[in-house]
Amino acid sequence: MKEIFSIALLSFLLSYLNANEGPLMYPEPAEGWDEGDCQSLQIQSPINIPAVGDESVVIDNGSHAKIGSLAYTKIYTGEVKYDFGHKWTTNELNIGHLEIQLNQTIYKYKVHSIHFHLYSEHRLASKQYPMEMHIVHKNTNKKDKENENLVIGVFFDYKNNIENKFLNDMNLSTEKSIKGASITNLINKDEEFYYYKGSLTTVPCTENVNWIVFKNSKDMSYNQFKRFKSWIEKSDMKYYGNGYGNARGPKRLSGRKIYLENYKG
Repeated sequence: MKEIFSIALLSFLLSYLNANEGPLMYPEPAEGWDEGDCQSLQIQSPINIPAVGDESVVIDNGSHAKIGSLAYTKIYTGEVKYDFGHKWTTNELNIGHLEIQLNQTIYKYKVHSIHFHLYSEHRLASKQYPMEMHIVHKNTNKKDKENENLVIGVFFDYKNNIENKFLNDMNLSTEKSIKGASITNLINKDEEFYYYKGSLTTVPCTENVNWIVFKNSKDMSYNQFKRFKSWIEKSDMKYYGNGYGNARGPKRLSGRKIYLENYKG
């Protein structure tokens, strides 16, 4: 009987965690959040991406966003550190670039840094994932301030409880150097992704970001999630107010369209 009760309790707890209930985002304003673009009601990020069929989601053929080429190398150097509650690699990673066509114009971006949010900042049809990785890119044309940043968002989910080699190689929850972590297998330009125009999700919330959010999540184990969660809970969250985690809450669309590329139905 005790064994049955324990299994039922474990099942309930996992369901609770998967539902992501509770105070999972930091409140605003805290220091810096009450000024500049952070108070804009225009094109702030993150957002809740509605389900296919909503009038704000446009199934596109690549005319708004099409990834042309990806050239990423492994991360052999770079310290893992915290920066205002994020899990960061060293800035200016210099591990590769991508070319992307946005509204018929080709842009080239270099990888700048990688960081993680617990729980996910973006949501798909109101679903919040256990973790979201952001790969921050900088425009090689430094004069183009309107398109200065491109950020790729990748969701992670522990529903299948599969250990993710990349996350282990990144040494999440430790302060060890990265040795051979590769984002190549995580990013496939032919996968379904959402494109929209938005902002940085941290101060100063500048509205100059081209967002690419991949639709399908990547696997992680529950133990990997738990280790990172413990790390986040021990960090200084004052930068995010007094809330739990380091995920900014979703902002209004304000009439924006979200383009679903490589749609497979």
